[in-house]
Amino acid sequence: MVSIRALPLAATFLALAVGHGANSLAAGPTDQDNRPPPQSVEALAASIEHEDPLAALELANRLWGAGRKDDAIFFFYLGQLRYRAYLLSDPKRDRSLFDAMMSAMGPPINQYAFGDIKALIATIDRVIAWDDGHADDYATREGREAAKAGLKKMRSDILARQDEIRRTRSEKGLPNSP
Repeated sequence: MVSIRALPLAATFLALAVGHGANSLAAGPTDQDNRPPPQSVEALAASIEHEDPLAALELANRLWGAGRKDDAIFFFYLGQLRYRAYLLSDPKRDRSLFDAMMSAMGPPINQYAFGDIKALIATIDRVIAWDDGHADDYATREGREAAKAGLKKMRSDILARQDEIRRTRSEKGLPNSP
C-alpha cells in the first residue's frame, strides 16, 4: 500500500530506475499538474508514524533539497529502516523501487553523513529509539526486528571501522569531523 503523497516520489524514482539519469535528489516529475498538493515538511514529519515508508524517504528528499541535511539523514535512515521492515514482512514484495531510491538518495546522503561518525551514530540511535516508540502500520513485528537488527549491525560496523572510514575519506579528499 502506497500513500497518495508518496506517489510523486515513487514516480521520480521509477523514472530514475528506467534510465532518465537525473543525479539530483530534488529531481521530480515534469508534469506538476498531476501531483497532489505537497504537504508541508512539518506536517509530513508530524504524521510520519502512520505513513508508509515512502513518506519518510520523501521527507528526507525534501529536507535535503532545502539544505536541512542533518534532518534529512534522520528521515533517510528512518525510511530505510521502515522500508526494509516492510520488505522483510513479505519477502515476495518487489524491491526494485527501494533499490532505485537507495541508488539515487544513498550516495550523497551517506557521503555527507559519514563525514561525522559521532553524529551519524547518534542519528542511528535516535532512529532506533523513535522506531521503538512508534507504531508501524506496514510491517510485521518480525520484519521490524529483523530490519532493526540490520541497522544495529551497521552501527557496530561503523564504530569498529571508524578509523578506516576516516582514513579512506581523507584519501578521497572528503572532510571528516573530529
